[in-house]
Amino acid sequence: MKKIKTGNLILILSIIFLIFVLFLKIYFPDRKIQPFGITILKVSSNSMKPTLKKDDYIVIKKQSEYEIGDIITYSVEGDCLVTHRIIEKYENAFITKGDNNNVADEKKIYKENILGKVIYCFRTGGEYYEGAE
Repeated sequence: MKKIKTGNLILILSIIFLIFVLFLKIYFPDRKIQPFGITILKVSSNSMKPTLKKDDYIVIKKQSEYEIGDIITYSVEGDCLVTHRIIEKYENAFITKGDNNNVADEKKIYKENILGKVIYCFRTGGEYYEGAE
């Protein structure tokens, strides 16, 4: 009988877990699923096209620091979530802009409103975006 290497076993289990979480997100979209401090969300517009497209699933993770160029998801007016790229950084605030938008967002985004940085994107057809950690 062939032995499975530990690294391969961890990879297989991770993939199974990820598929399970995606299944939950697809069939229970209103539930907030946050295993290991990550959140999976569905993109609802093309404001970040071509990097992120409408109906992509993104994985976001809370970070201690955010930098210019990071794609972040933040809350606006309570339940509204926006995913845009940081283009300016201040001491405790950021200016963001959608890659597909002509102008930057009007209001500064404060760190306490940021849910996390996009670390991965699942797209139909096998394409993906993987943000640097």
